[in-house]
Parts: sequence; C-alpha cells; structure tokens
Amino acid sequence: MRLLDLSYPSAEENLAFEDWYFQHFKEETLRIWVSPTSVISGKHQNVLAECNLHACRTLKIPVLRRISGGGTVYHDHGNINFSFFRFVDRIKMIDYDRSLILIQEALQQLGFPVSMSERHDLFLNENKISGNAQHLRSGRVLHHGTILYDANLDHLRVAIKRTSGTLVDKGVKSVRSPIANLRGFRDLGSTIVFKKKLIQEIQHLGLNDLTDFPVASDKIATLSNEKYRQDEWNFGYSPPYEFSNQSGDASCRLSVARGGEIQSIEVINNKERDQNVEKVLLEKRHFYDEVKTELDLSGMKTESVKLYLDLLF
Repeated sequence: MRLLDLSYPSAEENLAFEDWYFQHFKEETLRIWVSPTSVISGKHQNVLAECNLHACRTLKIPVLRRISGGGTVYHDHGNINFSFFRFVDRIKMIDYDRSLILIQEALQQLGFPVSMSERHDLFLNENKISGNAQHLRSGRVLHHGTILYDANLDHLRVAIKRTSGTLVDKGVKSVRSPIANLRGFRDLGSTIVFKKKLIQEIQHLGLNDLTDFPVASDKIATLSNEKYRQDEWNFGYSPPYEFSNQSGDASCRLSVARGGEIQSIEVINNKERDQNVEKVLLEKRHFYDEVKTELDLSGMKTESVKLYLDLLF
C-alpha cells in the first residue's frame, strides 16, 4: 500500500477526486487529506433530513453528497480525512477493521488511546473522534473516515442538526454520538503539525509515498462541476419523502419524488390555502435555489419569499 498526501482547495474537488481515483487506482492507496468547511452526507441519505440547511446557507457551508454510504459528517480545516483504496475479494468484501486498525495504531503511537466501536468508528473515552463509511464496486473498496482534531464543534453541531419540520422517508439515518476533538485530550500543535505527525507515524508502519501517478485534472474538474456542484446529485438523489412544517400561522405539506419533483403541495397561511404558491411550485423541484427563483418570478414580495423559504426548507 502507498501513501498519498493530496488535498484540493474545494470540497467538491475532493469528492470528485475520490470518485475518479476509485475507478482508476492501480496500487492500493491510503490518501490523507483536508477539505474546507462542508457537510457531506452518505449516498443513500435524505440530505435535507440530515442538515440544518438554513444554518448552512447562513454560514456559507456547502451541503454535498458522497459516493459511499453511511451517515453525514462535517469537514473543516481542523478535521483530517483518510481514504483507503483497496482491492477486495468475496471473503473480505466488508472488512472495516483491515484498514481502520492502521489509523488506530498511528493515533495510539501519537498518544491517543483510541478504541474501535462495534460500528467501526473510533472513540476516545466516551467521545467519537472518527466516523467511517465504505463504497464497494467491481472488486474495489473505498473506505474513508474522519479524524476530529481541532474542528469547529459549534459549527458542526449547528450544521448537521435539523431543528424544524418533519421528513418521512426510507433514507439511511445518521447515528449521533458524543463527539470531541483530539486536541482537547492532547495538544500536538496546529492541525497542520498534527497531520504531519500522523503521516510520519503511518510511514513508520511501512507505507511509502505515492508520487508518480497521473491525475486526470480535466476529469476531476468535470466531475466537480457536473456532479458535485449540482443539486440534482446533492439533493435530487435523496429517496422519495414527505415533508411538513409549521411556522407561526403558516404550514406546509409536500410529497417529493426521487429527483426532487414536488408531486403534491399544500400551503396554508393565516388559515387559508395559498393556491398561488401551490400552483407556482407544483411539479417544480424541491431545491432551495429553484424554489426561490420560482417565488421571485411570481412577483411575490421579498418578505413573503423569505417566509415561504423558511417554511419550505
């Protein structure tokens, strides 16, 4: 196995690289990387159910979907990510321990007595410091996870906790646990310093650097723009769902198909049906920017647009 220290400047590019490299790697690889602030949901989740979209938009945190399953995670420059790209056979198709034990050993060598849970996450005492997920296809596995070292836990807690509305769907639900930063247990310096020391420990475990592989920059740019920056993937891939919400005298009920199309909608404001809004949004997609555009084009006043956006998301 080779070691790859490679990060991109945007969350979308980092996810696009994972996607591309998974299809093309020729040597088993462990990638260590850092991504800007972002919320990343699992492939089979309802993204709206897993995040506080209003808080994320206020904080300018992109909400994205990855190709692996599992639950929603938070990335920022205080969080280190690791990704194992491996070949598998039928016997070792689902084998988290095979990869994760290397990360566990490296952290233990750095003075963090982390343990592995039954769900294949890493804990320090009672706090989760690493969540993990896998993607399997055609004899290949991508196993990636997070390491909370000095993440903004206030932003994390706000960004991945929905506080209003009810969503009913068959998407995979995140399992929440108490969390903590490793730096609060043992301060090894900045996240950059910690990442360097982590890489050194991994090298001591026998991994050599991977420096001589071609990166298809054009393919990664295309994936970033045409997939990971698109609502069709990030929100539209969610399973069908029912959404209801209430705010003051206003309430709504929506039925949304996979792909995001609003198949039925009921909006009540001041005890009366708002059939104008219903007509405007029926058969449109339940994407924030698309709904806002439709409401703006309808001639609605700015304060009313804001009221309905708060209600509908």
